[in-house]
Amino acid sequence: MSSTNKTTHLKLNSWIGSDKPKRVDFNYDNEVIDKTIHDHITDTVVHINDSERDKWNNYMYVGMYFGTGDSSRVIKTDCPFDVNMGIVFAVNKPISVMDFSENHKTNYCAFLGTYGESSGVKLLDDLRSFRVNQNYAILGREYINLNEIGVSYIYMMFR
Repeated sequence: MSSTNKTTHLKLNSWIGSDKPKRVDFNYDNEVIDKTIHDHITDTVVHINDSERDKWNNYMYVGMYFGTGDSSRVIKTDCPFDVNMGIVFAVNKPISVMDFSENHKTNYCAFLGTYGESSGVKLLDDLRSFRVNQNYAILGREYINLNEIGVSYIYMMFR
């Protein structure tokens, strides 16, 4: 005879003093517990897997390089994931400088990504390296300086 009472949620056996437990009752309870725990652990709606956890916890990578003055240069990062978008900017420089006496503008910041980029920077096919340009002229008197000699640059890459 199974128990007189059942637990509220899993309907496991809950015996009273006059009940006579049988092995089949314990086996039934163990199967219910095993199935319930298995269903919960493998529920991908309720739980995330290790790959998803890694993606959420490691969504950004930051690195630095020093300008060499070369007109074009490839920056190979140690970024552990494929980049979807990023930003490159000079340390201790404004994003952009307008020189009214020479009538030109110099940009020290650029955006890159899998769907496009700012002038002067290009995400490469490996999705972990990018090319920067120095004194790269756009729109006549606007210049991109992403490799100025002696200047430090920071790049931030995002999944």
